[in-house]
Amino acid sequence: MNIPHNFNSYYTEEQFEEISANFNGKAEYENGEIVLSSNTSIKHNSIKGNILSFLILYFKGSKCRPYDEQKEVIFKNESELHKYKPDIFVMFDNPQKQGESFITPPKIVFEIVSRSTANHDYITKLYVYQKFGVLEYNIVEQNGFIVQYSLVDGQYQITNTFKTGDVYKSSVFSDLSIDLKDIFE
Repeated sequence: MNIPHNFNSYYTEEQFEEISANFNGKAEYENGEIVLSSNTSIKHNSIKGNILSFLILYFKGSKCRPYDEQKEVIFKNESELHKYKPDIFVMFDNPQKQGESFITPPKIVFEIVSRSTANHDYITKLYVYQKFGVLEYNIVEQNGFIVQYSLVDGQYQITNTFKTGDVYKSSVFSDLSIDLKDIFE
């Protein structure tokens, strides 16, 4: 897809909406910049499906609900605007919406990293999720490990790294756990 050349590298929200509507992949808005990524791999989709299915069963009948990148989350303040489609995220009890997009920060986010998105996931999204109060951010590497960041006094701390043979345990929901073999099978 050709994105119109913009000499100052700033795109309006309206330009982003037009571009994302015509893009066959994932489009996210990064405070004036557009981040495009191609459709995900079979392995990525398998990992996402495994995590999401566990979360759907875990939260069934509760006030929390997991979503995937089919839904957008808007992180906005007076000087910043970020429109993300996290791979998996958990919202709690009637989150605020703007149209079909959520404007309440999720409680938990899982981003499944690929080579093309690693910097965006490890640096930019980490900063934004921390700033806007996402309580737990999990970076899922496709080679079998998860880095868990938890919000402590407004700052992210790595609270755990899970690898093959481990069991993921949420820092937000104490009884939420998933065996990594069930995630990466």
